[in-house]
Amino acid sequence: MSTPNYFKLGIFVVIGSCIFTVLIVIFGAGKLFQKRVIIETYFEESVQGLEVGSPIKFRGVHVGKVESISMAATAYETQTRLIMVRSSLLTEKFPFSIEEFLEGELIYEINKGLRIRLTFKGITGTAYLEMDYLPPKRHKILQIDWKPTYPYVPSTPSVITRISDAISSILLHIKKINFFEITRQFGATLNTMQKIVETAHLKNMTQEATLLLSELRETNQHLQMLLNKDALHGIIEETQEMMASARRITRQSEKPIAGLLVHLTEAAKELNQATEKIRSFSNNLPESSIQFQRTLRRLDSLLFVQQDDIEKTVDNIRLITENLKELTENAKKYPSQFIFGAPPAHSRP
Repeated sequence: MSTPNYFKLGIFVVIGSCIFTVLIVIFGAGKLFQKRVIIETYFEESVQGLEVGSPIKFRGVHVGKVESISMAATAYETQTRLIMVRSSLLTEKFPFSIEEFLEGELIYEINKGLRIRLTFKGITGTAYLEMDYLPPKRHKILQIDWKPTYPYVPSTPSVITRISDAISSILLHIKKINFFEITRQFGATLNTMQKIVETAHLKNMTQEATLLLSELRETNQHLQMLLNKDALHGIIEETQEMMASARRITRQSEKPIAGLLVHLTEAAKELNQATEKIRSFSNNLPESSIQFQRTLRRLDSLLFVQQDDIEKTVDNIRLITENLKELTENAKKYPSQFIFGAPPAHSRP
């Protein structure tokens, strides 16, 4: 190969290397210059399936990754066997200002229920960290006896751990059940029931039950015969009519009774007033009784003198009443005669 060819090949290699470097810088500079903050969390459970580089998500949104996994005793002076996980959070992907969050809002958010828990992807066994707000009363803060190097976000047991603990608790309660004693008591109960059945007079009980059923059948037949009679239907219809009449009478009597109650109330008031008047009148009763006796004497003498005139007047009033009665009867039968004065038409025999 000649010298010019080497020169061209060298220029091509240099230019290709420069382009490759520029591409790496362009596509990788974003990740290199991304602003991150480190947080710490600690687990009392196994973190099997969690690895360095595993994502950390906030309600399913990728916001960072796991940077390191180790025992807390390797970084701090403690006798606990907690697992320490340090993660980096991307400031631009976090749902709120991470700087303010780390400076003063961390305790406030933790008190609201911010927790980190281990979550598994399906049945593959790989795990990641999930941040979410959980009920703070149910998910207590894990207490530590050292000051963390980075901001501390409490963890909460994973769903699998809670299910495992619940199953263990159930199995522990089942283990405490004395099945042998239950079986023994059940066997004793069966023996007692067998003795009762053997000593009971089942034959007599069967006969009595048969007689009772036959009597019930006869009673049922008598009831059906009674219900099918026409007299019973008539009684039912008359009862319905009586009830309907009672309803009509009650409805018609509502207004008169209401008016009667009003009148009774007014009468009670007037009676009270009359009582007061009688009470005041009783004070002047002696003088009034003397005057009343004088008046009765005068009235008696007047009636005795005018007795004949009064009898004549009464007879005249009776005749006038009879004439008025005849006049009104004629007016009802022959109104045209009463108005126009024409005689009634002759009726044919």
